[in-house]
Amino acid sequence: MALIIGNVIHGDGFAGEGYGVPTANVELTQKPDLAPGVYAGLAQFDERQFSCLICFDAERHNKFEVHLFDFVGNLYGKQLSVDVQFKLSDIVPWTGEEAMKKKVARDVALARAYFTQSLPQAH
Repeated sequence: MALIIGNVIHGDGFAGEGYGVPTANVELTQKPDLAPGVYAGLAQFDERQFSCLICFDAERHNKFEVHLFDFVGNLYGKQLSVDVQFKLSDIVPWTGEEAMKKKVARDVALARAYFTQSLPQAH
């Protein structure tokens, strides 16, 4: 679908972590050919690869947010390569914190299901 590469920068501290999904804010040098939305993908840095949830909002096209599944650590200053693979949902207008928490949880579940079905299983 799209390959996006950028450096991890500080965000506004509002979204991801408050919903239990801390995000890396990846600075874009050029706007990707990608519709606004929430996607499943694969993120890579330092020869490590993680399944991820990606949020791209056209109004904030100078960056996108990536939640790496099962990653703990600090990514500030690292270059992240993100292979956007599958659109999960649209960006929705803010209707309150509880509604947003439910949407984020649903998107995380959909992304995990996508990878469970599409990636080879370890034996």
